[in-house]
Amino acid sequence: IIWKDFVCGIVVLHRLVLVLRRKDCSFDDRLLSSAIAKHKQELKSLEDKLRFAKDVSEANGFLGRETVGSSIFHFWKTLFDEEADKEATKVIRKRILRDLFEPISGKTWDMEIRALPLYSPYVLGKDFAKQELKNEVVRLGVDFSLHVAQLMFLLCDDIRSMLWFCYKLWRVVKRDRNPNSPVVERLLRVIHYVYLKYIKPKNGVYLNDGLSVKLRLAGTTLHYFEFGVPSLDLLVMSLRGEGSFLDGRVRTSMVEEKVKKIEEKLRRGKAVSEANGFRKEAIECTISGLWESLFDKEAKEATQTLKTIKNGILGDLFLPLHNEVAPPPP
Repeated sequence: IIWKDFVCGIVVLHRLVLVLRRKDCSFDDRLLSSAIAKHKQELKSLEDKLRFAKDVSEANGFLGRETVGSSIFHFWKTLFDEEADKEATKVIRKRILRDLFEPISGKTWDMEIRALPLYSPYVLGKDFAKQELKNEVVRLGVDFSLHVAQLMFLLCDDIRSMLWFCYKLWRVVKRDRNPNSPVVERLLRVIHYVYLKYIKPKNGVYLNDGLSVKLRLAGTTLHYFEFGVPSLDLLVMSLRGEGSFLDGRVRTSMVEEKVKKIEEKLRRGKAVSEANGFRKEAIECTISGLWESLFDKEAKEATQTLKTIKNGILGDLFLPLHNEVAPPPP
């Protein structure tokens, strides 16, 4: 039950040591911090499982973590010493292996031990940097979606204004993009979900003097959506195997900056959006799954289905605006 935890923990620790020893520039501080955090999770999982057998190990003579830890600490504190005698280390290792494992060599249980499966955790593995970028992209997609949802609640005192803003936002982020953009498509689905789930059932005023009181505040965020969403979309295409993602960390930092700018703008209307019913945690819980499927193979291949869904969504959201002469001012 704990074999996999041991193997994965040791493999990841070994990779961390190798990266730090050779000062590998392919893993930046953020990636290394993520790897260390995941390694700590492995250790915590292992510790939780060993706790069930604590009485047995202590009955067999285990003196406790603190006592044993103080005795073996000196083995580890020289881990990054460059002056260590490599030849002496090899001799010691051979002697230790002989003392430990010669007595069981060729025995039945030796065969059983050799048959235990080996694992290669993804942490710091070949695709680690790419997977971490994917996780970052998903998080940024969720952040953009939450900001869109908050804007909709901010403007829902005049539903016509809200729909016009959503329409303008959609047009801005999809400009010159792939018509099947996975990022734009998901944002549209978030708009549709929030509208049908929270806004429409309230039977709010469709035309409340023609202008939401917070429309101008909402308009100040469009610039950041216009540049942030397409950048995120380009990164998704690269991570889906349609280009290079070597500058991925730079791109995510740029997108994150746009997300923070939107957040700063929306802070001024936070009380209004919350008074109108915006609940970040509840909406995040619902829309996270939409973004977690961003890199699923099935999601890539369902283009025709998504096109049909999109056409229905556009009709639900924007048909009421279709015959109007002009939108409200930005």
